Amino acid sequence: MLTKERHDTILRFAKKQRYVSTKQVVSILNASEATVRRDFQDLETRGLIRRMHGGIEYAGAEPETPASERIDEEPLDVRKNIFAEQKRLIAKKAASLVAPGETIIIDGGSTTYYMAEFLADTELTVITNSFAIANALRMSGSVTVILLGGMVYRDSQMMINPFGDTLLANYSASKLFMSPQGIDESGITNTDTRLIATERLMIARSREVIVLADASKFGERGNLAVCGYDVARTVITDSGVPEETKTMLTSKGVNLLLA
Repeated sequence: MLTKERHDTILRFAKKQRYVSTKQVVSILNASEATVRRDFQDLETRGLIRRMHGGIEYAGAEPETPASERIDEEPLDVRKNIFAEQKRLIAKKAASLVAPGETIIIDGGSTTYYMAEFLADTELTVITNSFAIANALRMSGSVTVILLGGMVYRDSQMMINPFGDTLLANYSASKLFMSPQGIDESGITNTDTRLIATERLMIARSREVIVLADASKFGERGNLAVCGYDVARTVITDSGVPEETKTMLTSKGVNLLLA
């Protein structure tokens, strides 16, 4: 990533979140800590940020955007690098639940994206609305890929059909894997009206719903309900999830798996 691209990315996150830790930026940019610290120095010299202990603060006056409204604003190519290690571990755990011969649905997302590399050698059928996932599996001689149609959503690399999907309605899947924009005590939520119809149909066409969420997703709530824990019976997350969140999920009867 070029210097200007790194600076622009740092500023976008700092504007939205007010404070960003050095560790977060290293993960977001997939850059060394030394490179990130040089970027911080350059941006501070220009008066755009203030360096603080462990991170930076945006120097402007824009109000903070609620996390539930900003989760999916960044392109997939940026989001998949945020907590990438955790997302890959979660995706690997999810892929281990898939048996040869199954038909599964993978909802597009920055965590589910990583499932492709762990499924490429398994004989199965994958239905997805993500052309990034379809592209990652295109050379596999084992996986049959069914890409749902609709409008191209370039930043998220997904196909969007707000009126539902007649192709999907013809299939039955053993499992649905989804990585939501928000997850809290009420269940799984989203903020994008373009996605909600397809996600609900995915749930209806699947016998089991499995949620992939890194620790940063917990406590966030979108304004659109996707499903509750009576439907999403399995949640896969990383070891950074707080103990109170683990207690909340298990109290609701969720099968909680740590990657």
